[in-house]
Amino acid sequence: MKEKIISAAAAAAVALTQSVPAPAAVSAVGQAESGAVKVMCIGDSITDGYGVNGSYRKFLYHGLTEAGYSIDMVGSKTGWSTEYTDETTGESFSYDDDNTGYSGYAIQSYSGRNGIYETLQETGCLSAAPDIVIVQIGTNDVIDCHEIDTSGERLSALITYILGNIPEGSALFVTTIPDLDPNRPDVYDWFSNYRHSADWQTQYSDDVAEANVHATVDKYNSIVRSTVAQLSQSHANLYFGDVHSVITDVETQLGDGVHPNNTGYKLMGEYWTGVISEYLSGGGSTVTTTSAQTTTSVTTTVTETVTTVPARSYGSKDIRAVQDYVLGKQDSGITTQNCGDYDLDGNDSIDIFDLILVRQRVGESMNEQG
Repeated sequence: MKEKIISAAAAAAVALTQSVPAPAAVSAVGQAESGAVKVMCIGDSITDGYGVNGSYRKFLYHGLTEAGYSIDMVGSKTGWSTEYTDETTGESFSYDDDNTGYSGYAIQSYSGRNGIYETLQETGCLSAAPDIVIVQIGTNDVIDCHEIDTSGERLSALITYILGNIPEGSALFVTTIPDLDPNRPDVYDWFSNYRHSADWQTQYSDDVAEANVHATVDKYNSIVRSTVAQLSQSHANLYFGDVHSVITDVETQLGDGVHPNNTGYKLMGEYWTGVISEYLSGGGSTVTTTSAQTTTSVTTTVTETVTTVPARSYGSKDIRAVQDYVLGKQDSGITTQNCGDYDLDGNDSIDIFDLILVRQRVGESMNEQG
């Protein structure tokens, strides 16, 4: 921790309240430096990248690394190209392609669809202990018009499962889905449930089908919002995202009427870059330390000394303390007297980066003991 020593003539104490600086950038794709923020993107084909390698994830990764963050994308699968070149601008960059996106998947399994809920359980991918999880799911439930009225119950089960299997100090963002354009040739047959009445006695025109699809998207997104709002009352690390607000022109931002093209994916990636950057830079509480005052000098010169973080071992109770502090809990046990033990990156604040480093210290200690 930095301790500023100020003369008596300077009168009042000085508060150190620096914002969170960006950590070192990733040195190479898939080879993140120590302390990298682990990000897991979970969802269906829009996360997977149906027809468009890397989906929005590549733009998110690029945006965060360009901002100076060290990012390690994690998930149950990988394998696609990790290079992207913009056909218009010629911009080229590499990205970490690990993800948990599965084309055709619904919130939970039902006849004809696999479920992301069951897949998370089967793959055990949450054991990677991601620091940030983004979930976008439900498009296939809407396409099938599958029990939308009870979709909140399925989504709630999914959210609860994720929260129960990631570190308490990690963040879960659950988002709405983009609008759809059901009368495109490539996806026309996918929306057959909207083209007739439930008893099959009435056939609906394309205009009516489209209006019903939009209404269902709106209904589902309202359920997403209310479900997240309800669960966030008891889970401080659960956040609402609104990707639906980003895809504003289905004709130009969707490639086939369901899946975004790179124009749409870039907008989504930029949206998430902003959301995650804001979370990383201001999501945690800031430690404010009051400087010591001396009476031995009347000069107004300010000198600065740096003391190193005390050498000590860390255990599970320390992880819990930093988790509680990052979540804003009043009884975390971290005070101005012991905050130096937990500001491991030395930036005068305790945040998610320190939580990552504490976890690493505990892991290193366990390996040494083993």
